Amino acid sequence: MKTSSLGFVAAATVLLCIAAPREVTAQWGLSLELQRAAFGGTSHDTSTGGTHGSFRPGNTPGITLRFGRRLGRIDLGLGMRYSRSSVVLDNGDLIVGFHNELATIEVAPEVLIRVAHTQAGANLHVYASPVIGICVLKDNGTRVVPGAMAGVAGEFPLLHRLALWVRVGGGLARSVFREGELPPDFELHLARRSEIGLGLRYGR
Repeated sequence: MKTSSLGFVAAATVLLCIAAPREVTAQWGLSLELQRAAFGGTSHDTSTGGTHGSFRPGNTPGITLRFGRRLGRIDLGLGMRYSRSSVVLDNGDLIVGFHNELATIEVAPEVLIRVAHTQAGANLHVYASPVIGICVLKDNGTRVVPGAMAGVAGEFPLLHRLALWVRVGGGLARSVFREGELPPDFELHLARRSEIGLGLRYGR
């Protein structure tokens, strides 16, 4: 997945939000969400007699500000997420961490589709999103990490314009590491990511 393609998707999402047909009932929204993400893959020890461990980002909290527009059953959004995490060496029995080694800013244009609705106003959505991560690895500089996420989101009204959101999702991304940054016996793999999030959305 090329960064230029992801940038095009992000720009297209913003344009769709702005230029959507006027005859469709639209609702602008702004949400703030807290997430907890867990990572797997990323690298693997291939040495004979090795631990078969991996260097990966540690499980980390993040915060996302998301701006979007609702067009009937479809939501178009653009999220910006910030997180800091450790880099850990995990061999299955022991995890050794290097604290605050990785800082990440992610931009994620997304599409949500409502698949269920209750009389009380609760909604169930499915969503998908390309992700462009700008990662700073301590003492090793900045790198762009493309990926993609998908999942389900529940929306529960609290007040007239305020709703509680719960998200559960997962995805894949390129390894945050570059060739030569890890010991020679470690090869780079795609990173697996799962996360759960909780937030508030204000819409009008």
